Amino acid sequence: MPVRAITFLRALLIVAAVPVAVAACGKKAPLGSPCRADDDCASGLACHREQCLHEGSARRLRDEEKRASGEGGARKVGDRVEVEWKGSYKPAVITGVVAAGSYRVHFDGYEAQWDEVVTEARIKGGAR
Repeated sequence: MPVRAITFLRALLIVAAVPVAVAACGKKAPLGSPCRADDDCASGLACHREQCLHEGSARRLRDEEKRASGEGGARKVGDRVEVEWKGSYKPAVITGVVAAGSYRVHFDGYEAQWDEVVTEARIKGGAR
């Protein structure tokens, strides 16, 4: 009889442990944990370069990498844009690409001395 009691207790422990193991499998990875996809990370986090980061940080890093690699519709010489200047937007044309996300622009109706280098932050519509 003691053997049956021990076997019964072992079976009971296994049955009790199953819900805990299943719950652990369903947990999402916390901030800084390794991951393979956004679904691996906890709520409010996203996977970037195999690490769980805050969604906003991951999105910003992905956008920066796209711009740096020339993906995502980077602006080019000759593009017409509207640039913020002293609280309002002025029509301009891109006359040169200085760096990823940074452009030399010429404002319509102004002399070349008013040309300047601007970033995406000052271009209406922001990053593309």
